[in-house]
Amino acid sequence: MTTFTVATESSHRVLVATLLLERLAVVSSWALAMRGDCFERRGTPIRWSRKTGVSRTIWVFLLANSVAAVIASTANASDPASGAATLNADFPGGNIKVMANVGGTVHAEPDLRGDDPWFYWYFEATSTKPGRVTFVFPEKVAGFKDGAIGLQGPAMSTDQGKSWKWMGTDRVDGSSFFHDFAKANERVRFGVTIPYVEADLAVFVEKHSANAHLTKSVLTKSGNGRDVELLRIGAAGPGVEPMLVTARHHAAETMASFVLEGFLAEAMSDSRSGAEFRKRHVLFAVPLVDKDGVEQGDQGKNRKPHDHNRDYGEKSIYPEIRAIKELDKVHDFRFSLDFHCPTLVMEDHQVMYFVGAREHPRHNFDNVSELALRIKRGLPKSAPAGPLVWLKADEKQVPMNSHFFAYKENAVLAATLEFPFAPPGKATDPASCRAYGRVILEAWVNTPFVGLKEDRGQ
Repeated sequence: MTTFTVATESSHRVLVATLLLERLAVVSSWALAMRGDCFERRGTPIRWSRKTGVSRTIWVFLLANSVAAVIASTANASDPASGAATLNADFPGGNIKVMANVGGTVHAEPDLRGDDPWFYWYFEATSTKPGRVTFVFPEKVAGFKDGAIGLQGPAMSTDQGKSWKWMGTDRVDGSSFFHDFAKANERVRFGVTIPYVEADLAVFVEKHSANAHLTKSVLTKSGNGRDVELLRIGAAGPGVEPMLVTARHHAAETMASFVLEGFLAEAMSDSRSGAEFRKRHVLFAVPLVDKDGVEQGDQGKNRKPHDHNRDYGEKSIYPEIRAIKELDKVHDFRFSLDFHCPTLVMEDHQVMYFVGAREHPRHNFDNVSELALRIKRGLPKSAPAGPLVWLKADEKQVPMNSHFFAYKENAVLAATLEFPFAPPGKATDPASCRAYGRVILEAWVNTPFVGLKEDRGQ
């Protein structure tokens, strides 16, 4: 019998191709016999005459039977062994609620902890048996079909959270994804987004600890007694305008933190943009506003009775917001920028965009539009689209960060910048997001803000 050597890209393809070709070779030999030829099968000569030959129907039957036999013999090879894993979220930022864990399939959902539905989850899976484990979320999460998994798949880390990447969508099927564990006790972390917690901020601050332009202090204590960090870049002086930047009013919006890191790094740098920025501004930053929510792995958004970004009314209930208001009494911020992330899978939210009050302060729309234009010019093609300007002509002030600062008498610019989690085909890894933050700072320096020279008190 003829021997075939096949080069393929996977062992399974090799197996299927080889068996099919061998079977077809046997059937072809039987077909030759129909014409009266002689061939040898397993060393035994067999001769057929045309009169007693096999009919075409039987030949087709033999061929089909051969193909079926190959498919059956390789079925097990295409189905990976079922594995098993335990889930854990007992670490900063962790969040998961396991509903069932049986036979290589884990049913889970975001742990809402009594708040309204949202999509944040983050856990570590430890394999107890090597093989494939499938993680299944509810079909509808936070009001969206397949709303628990982003458009670049889950984020994953194989080194206990030291480094992260987006998994991609090859292993995603609707509201589920799978991972093939190579061995027992293998630990892999998965998240709906790339996490950013206090330890990540500490790494950033330590990296720039020798920078003379950076000062770290404590804004206040959180409700659970954690330090809420306050960073200052630059120094006050004649003609130097105080500016406030904030992030994580909603604890789950992690990608905004990487963008903010880039903004801060450029502001304290020795680049032309950094030096020029410090001539004009002294920058105050509260990187983790909802500090307890960040560390506890809360959703943050729509927290009851209201979340941190709806706490800017007359009687604030969160110590962080009360402290930000007190900080404003001291420095009278005319410029403020609040970094956020939008919903996870909504089509309209796969871009960067500004939101806030259109007519407050008076030139807000013009200033934000000019800033957005310069940001867009500086971003690479790999960046998410935008930023778009979606400021609204609100009839009344809403008790949120951007409105609190926008409705101040001497304000120049106050807005929220929404940065998407992981739009398809765009780079939203931490390094890329930091680079986008640097572009935003450069654009800020190059923007001629209207109303900047207006006297305080006019």
